[in-house]
Amino acid sequence: MKKFDFETLNNLIDQSIQLKDGENKIVELKVEKVSLPKASDPGYEAFSVDLSSEKDVHCPSGNYLFSHDAFGETQLFMSPYAADKYQIVIARKK
Repeated sequence: MKKFDFETLNNLIDQSIQLKDGENKIVELKVEKVSLPKASDPGYEAFSVDLSSEKDVHCPSGNYLFSHDAFGETQLFMSPYAADKYQIVIARKK
């Protein structure tokens, strides 16, 4: 299975991924946009993922388990920036 990386997530635009919270509640989030930073460092992998949910779903900032067949399962921090819009920011050493 592929990692949670820019290429994999970019291929999932307009598709849904699953989020599981600490109470094992599962929510479907749509991948809206995957962006690279304006300035990059060759020693780091950095990108952001913008997600959206149904209007009646709201997830607070926190760590969640994300899953999809394309990348398996991974725990990441996600923050809301609107009532139904969220962002994950990745910055890690290669």
